[in-house]
Amino acid sequence: MIKITNWEQSKDLIKPIRYQVFVVEQGIPEAEEWDDDDLIAIHALAISNQEVIGTGRLIIAGDVAKIGRLSILKPRRAEGFGKAILRQLIETGKEKGVQEFTLHAQVHALDFYLREGFKPEGDFFDEVDIPHQKMVLRL
Repeated sequence: MIKITNWEQSKDLIKPIRYQVFVVEQGIPEAEEWDDDDLIAIHALAISNQEVIGTGRLIIAGDVAKIGRLSILKPRRAEGFGKAILRQLIETGKEKGVQEFTLHAQVHALDFYLREGFKPEGDFFDEVDIPHQKMVLRL
């Protein structure tokens, strides 16, 4: 199940997942993980057996939105929860008039986003010392 929520209601559920995935597993400095965009973003939670196992966020600016912080706890990866979160964030954005979705994909995840219709734009770049690719989905 995917639940749409906001930071104020769900930060205590979101933070442990992002901390584990991005800070512990990927070595991203904790100060880089938290930003003011969390306060304005629409957040999604993946819930399985009453446990929150994944999250992602959507930041809308007019008819363009950025998807980010998509993360699933390691033991539950490859079960379709990432795809479910991504699709729900896109659907939520469409309902709010979004015509273009962007994201910064870690290079290892490019195929995941390509299968969901995203197209690469520009060159690879480093973000928090991890290679990324800007990807876009235009409706």
